[in-house]
Amino acid sequence: MRRLIHTLGLCFAALFIAGPAAANGCFGAGQPLFHCTFKNGAKALDICLQGDLLLYRYGASAGKAELLLASRVENTHMRPWNGVGSSIYEEASFANGDVTYTAFYAVARIAADAPDVSGGIIVTKGDQTLANLTCDSGSIEPSDFYPIFEEKNAQGQCWNTDTFTWGGC
Repeated sequence: MRRLIHTLGLCFAALFIAGPAAANGCFGAGQPLFHCTFKNGAKALDICLQGDLLLYRYGASAGKAELLLASRVENTHMRPWNGVGSSIYEEASFANGDVTYTAFYAVARIAADAPDVSGGIIVTKGDQTLANLTCDSGSIEPSDFYPIFEEKNAQGQCWNTDTFTWGGC
């Protein structure tokens, strides 16, 4: 209950301070990290960083959010790119009670002139996948979760490449 009240307070604070969502899907001075559309542009996902607060907005592209989550960076799981492979892959997960919303993107590095970018959302409850949504082709802009990595580092959290977990530096 305490966590729910805290999350609702963060959401209210983000809305109060920033006002309505800007055209890029972020609030006020929020830094856009990820945007894509679903269902031929009918729905959109925006992930923004505002200080040490991450905002996750999903809903109608030209309307109110169906789901708005706010999470402090230190409480958000982010899986950075491991530095190898033909694709750059990163993900960020947001908890809402026992349901987790994991946004991800992959950039194929082979085609340097026009890299193929894909992404989506995986919604899970425990080990059960509730939904797996794929972004509309060509709708992903921007795709960069590295600012989350930098903010986690600034707060004393370091990524362990052996265990794929965050811990103290």
